[in-house]
Amino acid sequence: MFIQIEFIDCIKVGNTLGEGVVWRASDQTVWWTDIQECLLYRMTWPACEVRSFSLPERLGSFGLVEGDDQWLVCAFETGFALFEPDSGGIRWLSRPPELQASNVRLNDGKVAPDGSFWAGSMHDGRGELTVETGFYRLAGNSEARLVIPGLCIPNGLAWSPCGQVQYYADTVSGTVSRCDAVAGMAGPVSAASFAALEPGSPDGAAVDTTGRYWAALWDASKLAVYSPDGALLEEVPLPVPRPTCPAFGGPEGNILFVTSARMGLSPDELDKHPQSGGLFIFRTNACGAPGYRYVA
Repeated sequence: MFIQIEFIDCIKVGNTLGEGVVWRASDQTVWWTDIQECLLYRMTWPACEVRSFSLPERLGSFGLVEGDDQWLVCAFETGFALFEPDSGGIRWLSRPPELQASNVRLNDGKVAPDGSFWAGSMHDGRGELTVETGFYRLAGNSEARLVIPGLCIPNGLAWSPCGQVQYYADTVSGTVSRCDAVAGMAGPVSAASFAALEPGSPDGAAVDTTGRYWAALWDASKLAVYSPDGALLEEVPLPVPRPTCPAFGGPEGNILFVTSARMGLSPDELDKHPQSGGLFIFRTNACGAPGYRYVA
């Protein structure tokens, strides 16, 4: 099916590092984080009314919780927690010792088909890295475990519509891998190369109902859309150099929300791309695969 994209709006929130956008169908809202500014955002749809919430520390990613819209499951920089935006309440679930290092933080993540929550750890660039980084899996109230090690900047986490195939990226290597999702729940598995995303570096990703993989390409001003077998199908240009994460939403699942970043751009680059850090909204003829909720 030929992909059709129609630009609707840019919400000019000026995020330093907008990321982790999530659609919540129960109240027709869009949620995302500005990692560097320790802020969580909520926007009502289609009114586009935006509210921000202060956070106790940087939030790399988050997910919805089964049966309870009051709380979010969160990958904060030092560990996993339940967080209540309205009150600021926090319940820590797991804080792996290696994440307490001052130069490591949690990053991209999502809720998996089985109700567990996954998030990747990364070196934030300060000092020497002394621990292994990769994707952690948090299942219920158990301690989070490092299940996909050896990744520099874990990103692009997504699952096929049937839930049998798991995708993930390493931003530094520029590659996306895929593996058996069921086997991956138990620990490290053999992953096959899915696609090498060039130019640019793979950041956040989403999968539509036909199984196509939509990846935001950092420093490439576009989204790249791949078939389930890794063939490049379409490129969606964006007016900013650093798109970060796409997510489908809207009542019919055909509205595409894309976060972006201003971080690291020079004053000249920001003058050329004043919408950097905004939330971009498109209408498409694609439909997003339903999201999952964390089961405590």
